[in-house]
Amino acid sequence: MTPRGTYRELTPQALIGGVLVGLVLNMGIVFAGLQIGFTIVGSTVGAIIGFGILRGILRQGSILEVNVFQTIASSVNTVNSGIIFTIPVLFLLERNGARLSDSVDWTAVVMAGVAGSLLGVVMIIPLRRQIIDLERLRFPSAIAVGTILRSPGAGIEKARLLTIGIVVAAVFTGLTLDWNGSGAVISDSFHVGELLGLPAGIRLVFAASLLSLGAGFIAGRPGLAILYGTILNFWVLIPACVWLGWVEPQYAAFDVFGRGSSDYMDADALANGFRNFTANKVGIGMILGGAIAGIMIALPALKAALASLRGGGEEAGGRREEVSMNIVGTGTLIGGGLFFAAAKLSGGDDVSWFEAGLVTVAGITWLWLASLVVAQTTGRTDWSPLSGLSLIAIAILMGILGPSEVSSIIPAVTLGAAVCVATSMCADMMADLKTGYLVGGRPLKQQIAQIATCWIGPGVSLLVVFVLWNAYAFGPDQAQIMWDRAVAAGTEVQYAASGGSAEQLAEGIPLLGAPQAGALQAAIDIVQSGDVPVGKYLTGALLGLVVSLLVSPGMGVMIGLSLYLPFKYMIVFGLGGLISIFVTKSKGPRFVEDKGVPLAAGLIVGDALVNITNAVVKVAGTL
Repeated sequence: MTPRGTYRELTPQALIGGVLVGLVLNMGIVFAGLQIGFTIVGSTVGAIIGFGILRGILRQGSILEVNVFQTIASSVNTVNSGIIFTIPVLFLLERNGARLSDSVDWTAVVMAGVAGSLLGVVMIIPLRRQIIDLERLRFPSAIAVGTILRSPGAGIEKARLLTIGIVVAAVFTGLTLDWNGSGAVISDSFHVGELLGLPAGIRLVFAASLLSLGAGFIAGRPGLAILYGTILNFWVLIPACVWLGWVEPQYAAFDVFGRGSSDYMDADALANGFRNFTANKVGIGMILGGAIAGIMIALPALKAALASLRGGGEEAGGRREEVSMNIVGTGTLIGGGLFFAAAKLSGGDDVSWFEAGLVTVAGITWLWLASLVVAQTTGRTDWSPLSGLSLIAIAILMGILGPSEVSSIIPAVTLGAAVCVATSMCADMMADLKTGYLVGGRPLKQQIAQIATCWIGPGVSLLVVFVLWNAYAFGPDQAQIMWDRAVAAGTEVQYAASGGSAEQLAEGIPLLGAPQAGALQAAIDIVQSGDVPVGKYLTGALLGLVVSLLVSPGMGVMIGLSLYLPFKYMIVFGLGGLISIFVTKSKGPRFVEDKGVPLAAGLIVGDALVNITNAVVKVAGTL
């Protein structure tokens, strides 16, 4: 019961509803992340749905209760980025004729995910005052959520627009998928460049992806960094390298200005090949350079944060505003214990107790530093070098366990997932606390809500990854994997009739490039081979460092990431961003926030959930 005279805040309705919505968002956004290479924060969607449920249906929710609702939904959802940026690489890597996923102790992976989620929540709590109260970082997405919460009259209308977006995307996306082997009604991509007769060197292929369109619209101007990198890679870097002869021999004769059907097919092959031997290496370098810049930018805050940890508990007007340091300490010990257990369990006999302890200390130390960096960059730009910091974490852990040893990969990636989950949770929690700060919420209630629910998401994300792998496969070689499966099942004739081959996915199978996992796979292969293309990495690192320091924190990371993201999705993402800018100028930011954002969020959720449903149907059909 809520005492008379107080606002409803941390209630059973907010707790249960937030968990259920968070689970739905988690599943949908896992799919989205594997497709477009980055994830969508669920706070905005959670706030809109919270209004619809608590104030529209139950007719009893307060602003503060909706804030707790979205905090929980976001907490359950956010861990997906840590899982999908790391764990899919275990399905992609092969050693000694078998995929590493066949040798993984999945209990250890779940333990690592829960450890990272808990550590990410409790270790960032002592830094709240420094980042929010003192530095007053903006956290653009948190401000957007705060705006939604402070406009209760528009809340139900936003929920309606969200529903419309979900329905539209569900119907449209359903028509682009192959549900029963008879093919899709609508093609999943449109080769506009070929229709217009543009040169093959200017690839203009649009994916039929309302998810990418909606994500780009919500990102707005800051998201154009992805578009810049996409244009740089496909329209500048690739033609320039062909002209200079800096490509593999089989692509040297590519006709950049050709307009025949074979020329466009060659352009697709070149784009895929270029990603493997140049773009992803420069891109990884940019991510690492951008991550280093993030650390440099965060150094003053790191010093202040260390000082704030020595300041003791926080009280305001006789009322505790934070969970006690005893809870923080207990959560850290539990998380550290799970991290240590996951290290030993994932490595088995190949990881000694001493090595497990060493990687635990190194991993948690890096986790805390990386979490501060991500909280800082997210607070300034809404973008964060999450993937780059995770790459560094895995490289550090492999260095301790033996970089040339196959046995080091599984524990390093498992613990790297914990680090990635933790850093994503830190950024999400700080953004949610910023929203609470704006609407007058009590940090203590939000912190309790996140600590109580943060363990739920990792297992769900992992389950969806399994479903998608068995239904569609994923990664840079997704087409080859699906073709091999068809050959093994004796259905290659039917698969080919649907347009499928070793180089091309059949109609109705969504492209899940898992670019983050592809980049991690390339980095691990290079580290283990010892054949490191230092020039490409250093070039990318220098570019990422300069762009992040001189233009914007996180910019170098995002451009680097876009160098190996699928063009047809990123061009649609960029189109969504341009539409957002145009609508903002013509209708004003209020119209975009009240009308555009809920509708775009619905497009994301509807597209992703239909694809998840299709994946479940396909997997169920093979059981």
